[in-house]
Amino acid sequence: MGTQFPPFSSLIRGLDRPDKKERLLVKKAKNYKAQIGIAVVIVALIAIVGIRIPKFLSLENILNVIRQTSIVSLVSYGSAMVIIVKGIDLSVGGLIAFCAMVSGLMMKAGIPMAIAIAAGILAGAIMGLFSGIMVEKLEVPAFITTLVIGQVANGFALMLNGGNSIGGFSDAYVFIGNGKILGIPVSIYITLFFVVLSYLIMNRSKLGTHIYAYGGNAQVVRNQGISTAKINYFVFTFSGICAAVAGILLSAQMNTVHPAQGGNYQLDAVAACVIGGVNMAGGEGKVYNALLGALLIGFLRNALNLIGLHPYYQNLIVGVLIIAIVAFSMYKRHKKVELSKVY
Repeated sequence: MGTQFPPFSSLIRGLDRPDKKERLLVKKAKNYKAQIGIAVVIVALIAIVGIRIPKFLSLENILNVIRQTSIVSLVSYGSAMVIIVKGIDLSVGGLIAFCAMVSGLMMKAGIPMAIAIAAGILAGAIMGLFSGIMVEKLEVPAFITTLVIGQVANGFALMLNGGNSIGGFSDAYVFIGNGKILGIPVSIYITLFFVVLSYLIMNRSKLGTHIYAYGGNAQVVRNQGISTAKINYFVFTFSGICAAVAGILLSAQMNTVHPAQGGNYQLDAVAACVIGGVNMAGGEGKVYNALLGALLIGFLRNALNLIGLHPYYQNLIVGVLIIAIVAFSMYKRHKKVELSKVY
């Protein structure tokens, strides 16, 4: 008898389909490639604008941009988790104002700063949890839920002090927003703390695995007996906490609280997530990459300011950037689906 060879089709399958370890390495390579790509864009932006405007390259300006970007960065961490589970959080703007107003009024009433800050963060957590309950139990779409919660939070911020601003906080409170430790702004330390916390949750815990799985295929997660309620409750609560911390940090930077200080932070937060590679269709993306997205937006806005471009045009440019990146992200996802059907 002659030598028996395996079927040619089996050889082809072996070549076409890498094993689990190889797929994991490819996936990691793609993630690192995305991170490096964003970093290269940031460096290129700094270099190009720095040649035209030397002030842009000063250490003082760079640290100031990073300090200002800390607000968007904090909000984007929570927003990223919500997006990964195929949701969106439009309440963060209202929560930024409401939670800061709660803390500010308590401090003005003589309540210790630590307790006042804790109360503001708790207020954000409760509002976020309420969003999660509406999405999970009442099955109200996240878009509508968070839009309403944001409006309610804005209303509370206006009602609490009759629509007036408050300011003149203690030096200790202002230090949180503007002080430095070892030459680095305190706000940067706070931002890095939440970066590490988000990384540990999403990449080193079972909860993070469940969040990604839920965003990828909710029905499979339910069939496995995993509580989708806990996932929704957590991501929206965490987003509320991030918005609360961002609001308190913003008020400390400005030494004032304004009922409308939330502005359009939800837009910049979503932009930071998308630029950082978080897929709007859910199930994909690294939360900590939102920091790179936020930095890119921060340096872009700073460059446009130094050039003298009107804020209206700045919003237009950021908006077009979001649309382009979302369209490209969806295109890649569709191509991936088509390739998976072929193989």
